Amino acid sequence: MKTNNFTKLKAIIEVMGKYGIHPISKVKSADFVKDLGFDKVYLNGLIYDVEDALHLELQEEVISSITNPDALIKNMLQHQN
Repeated sequence: MKTNNFTKLKAIIEVMGKYGIHPISKVKSADFVKDLGFDKVYLNGLIYDVEDALHLELQEEVISSITNPDALIKNMLQHQN
């Protein structure tokens, strides 16, 4: 079953909220490490939880390029189930 972008976005926002990120605000473009204080393990946990919520998996090279909430959202919305 293919998930539409609204459903994906809603799931992403819910998961990010659990990590204290509200991507609607200016935090959307904040760097996970520099601005939000995430370490690699915490960031990987966030990405894993978003992948799990959407039942998909990003390629490792895509994951390594994700530096802010906006990039995470865009990559997840572009990924096809």
